[in-house]
This record gives sequence, C-alpha cells and structure tokens, in this order.
Amino acid sequence: MRAYVLALVAVASLGGCASEQWYGAGQLWQRQECNKMLDAQQRSRCVASTSSSYEQYQRQRQATEGAQ
Repeated sequence: MRAYVLALVAVASLGGCASEQWYGAGQLWQRQECNKMLDAQQRSRCVASTSSSYEQYQRQRQATEGAQ
C-alpha cells in the first residue's frame, strides 16, 4: 500500500498537481493508516475523520484563518 501512495504522489507531482490532488492523496494515506488500527471503534472514528471533502476542508481552513 505504501508503494501505491508513493506512486500516486509521484504521478501527481509530474502533472503539476493541484492542491485538491494533494489533499486527496493525504486523505488516502490517512485512511490506510486508520485501517491498520486493531480497535474497531478507534478505526471507525479515524476513518470518519478522513471523510471531509476538499471543499469542506477549504471552508474550515478559511474560517480558521479569518478567526486569527
């Protein structure tokens, strides 16, 4: 799986990858890490935390920046 993520990152960087693609690659990596957890409740919470869309992430990031 780690090789898959590295390949995804390599391909994305060759194509002048957009921020959204980097976000997606990070979400994929995080879900893979979540799936390694043995405790079902922990794994479920972890996977749920990776389900936000790039647009949701952008709105949250902008709201945080605006509050500072």
